[in-house]
Amino acid sequence: MLKRTARKAFSVLTAMLLVTGWVGADAAVKADGASGTTYYVDNAAGNDGNAGTNPDKAWKSLDKINTTTFAPGDHILFKAGGSWQGQLWPKGSGADGSPIVIDKYGSGGKPLIAGVTSELQTVFLKNQQYWEINNLEVTNPSPEPFSRDWKGARGERRGVYILNEESGILNHIYIKNLNIHDVDGVYTTRSGGIIFDSVGSWVPSAFHDVLIDGNTLTDVDAYGIYISSNCILRYGMGDLWEWVPKPYGAWTPSTQVKISNNTVVRAATGGIAWNVTDGAVVEHNTVQEATYLATNASIWWAYADNNVVQYNESFAAKNGSEDGTGFDVDAGNLGSLVQYNYSHDNAGGFMLYVNDTYNTINTIVRYNISQNDKARIFRYSGSIDTVLNYNNTVYVGAASGNPVMSDYFTKSSGSPKNIKNYNNVYYSTGDKGWTLTGQTFDSNAYYGGKTLVSADAHKVTANPKLVNPGSGGTGMNTVNGYQLQSDSPLIGTGVPIADNGGRDYFGNPLYNGDPDIGAFEYQGTVPPATGKTPITYTPAPITPMPKPPGPDPGNLAPLATVTASVATLSGSSIKGLTDGSYDKAWSSVAKGVTFPNEITLDFGAKSVTANQLKVVTRFGTGQGVTKLDLEYYNGTAWVPLKQGILWTWKYGDQTNEAQTVDFARTTASKFRLKIQAANLQWGNFAINELEMYDKH
Repeated sequence: MLKRTARKAFSVLTAMLLVTGWVGADAAVKADGASGTTYYVDNAAGNDGNAGTNPDKAWKSLDKINTTTFAPGDHILFKAGGSWQGQLWPKGSGADGSPIVIDKYGSGGKPLIAGVTSELQTVFLKNQQYWEINNLEVTNPSPEPFSRDWKGARGERRGVYILNEESGILNHIYIKNLNIHDVDGVYTTRSGGIIFDSVGSWVPSAFHDVLIDGNTLTDVDAYGIYISSNCILRYGMGDLWEWVPKPYGAWTPSTQVKISNNTVVRAATGGIAWNVTDGAVVEHNTVQEATYLATNASIWWAYADNNVVQYNESFAAKNGSEDGTGFDVDAGNLGSLVQYNYSHDNAGGFMLYVNDTYNTINTIVRYNISQNDKARIFRYSGSIDTVLNYNNTVYVGAASGNPVMSDYFTKSSGSPKNIKNYNNVYYSTGDKGWTLTGQTFDSNAYYGGKTLVSADAHKVTANPKLVNPGSGGTGMNTVNGYQLQSDSPLIGTGVPIADNGGRDYFGNPLYNGDPDIGAFEYQGTVPPATGKTPITYTPAPITPMPKPPGPDPGNLAPLATVTASVATLSGSSIKGLTDGSYDKAWSSVAKGVTFPNEITLDFGAKSVTANQLKVVTRFGTGQGVTKLDLEYYNGTAWVPLKQGILWTWKYGDQTNEAQTVDFARTTASKFRLKIQAANLQWGNFAINELEMYDKH
């Protein structure tokens, strides 16, 4: 995948739009005919001593389900209107074409699975595959207040949590038609209504064939829906967030991911978000009042390839000081297509484009409608590269509160470039104008406010004669007011765009004569096309960034608690030993250092297996360790692995210099370096990074 050109990678987006369905949808039909046992669960009349295989002999409790290992094709059916309290975690996996299905039986409301404070997740699957979960009501409340401290008392609470922990590729997880509400987690991307989480520090791990469809999520903190992963190492990408498990694993995207037809209301931070995917399709979703407790974006994605985001409505985001936009092409996205969406009344604006550690590159935003979005309509944050914005209709009414049309948020990564704007309508009753860094404009319509970009060679400044601008309400079908009247000066005055998707926001075919400006293509009688030369979108090449010096994938040391028998120099931190950065060192005190000293890696209750120690040092001739023993703890005593290890350092500057010790493969919960001597030119000894591996 990494060897594809940007053009080939982005062509996946176009191909996905030409098919009339989604491959994941076919799998559900295939599964309907699978054999297996059907189990019934009735909280009122059931009994765990029953066989459970018919409604009259139903099981009763979640405990019975949680202690049962189910087989491919099995169905677990909860009685409609019933309620259970606790965690639902059935065991086992289905098979290709024969998933295990959770659903309801009988008439009445969806069965309620109510979480308890002692369990962070209400519905849970761990390292399981081929499951479908349908038609449940799920809650997971906490009496504690919301906190932006991810270690807060609420914990990383979830309604549905699908965890892949070091298990490679897990297949076919479908979450459909759930009613999830009152999930009270803390501020992390691993907390919220429906969370998929890949942890692959040693085994590259991801999901294939994920469908999240038709769910309603209300009052879920922090996220409505999130696809998460720590398998992110490529292209020089840096740190994500402190709550993401370390060490990071090799780049392994989840594939065939579809998030569709969901409604998310009042997610504390973000409504729908995903990272480390390839080819995700996010469509026909509604996100309302996201970011009501902390700033974020309503629908956003990061470190993902070939994203298609379409037919979504995003509105009334609450906190817009930094984010708060309806949509956000966030850091590290390679190829995104954002089309046919309706954004309105969002506190932070319509579109946010972000680059932090690697370019967000090759983004197309077309045939969307933005009404009364606030603060700024477009924000470019960092060195965004190659954006094509065309045929969008932007209405800035009085309710927008006089926003800027675009601004540029400074990042160390640099300035935006290659942002091209064609055929857009900018209709304003009051705005603050543009920051034009990196942008060019041609064939756009400007009306009112300070929207005019004078450098636009083929601008239209007359009244665009929209049918009823500003009349959009709640709902994708409420925006007919942005269609064009028959005498609109925007009809036929746009520039053609190659590979334009074939339709406008309203489903009308493109083009009728020469292109119109805006998200609507007039379908009445127009003069014949004049043969204007189409604009051809050329994706920028994707050039891998050099990987910064740092530990290899599979480094075990960050899993341990590190202690030292010698005091730490003021301003230094013991965390510098295993933080994954060669730039941050740990140092002993500079006075009174005596030997021996110990540095201990304590892995707690979970033992690890290792056979290699690596120590990275700068200024080694001045402060490097020169003699040590390596030991492990066998449960009662420290046992030598290697003794009398002698190291000589070559450099007295900031050169990264490493020493490696190979030893017999050993499983233990504690390892320690017993330091017998060191260079003490400045009175202290120091280590920039301590790493431990199981090198097979």
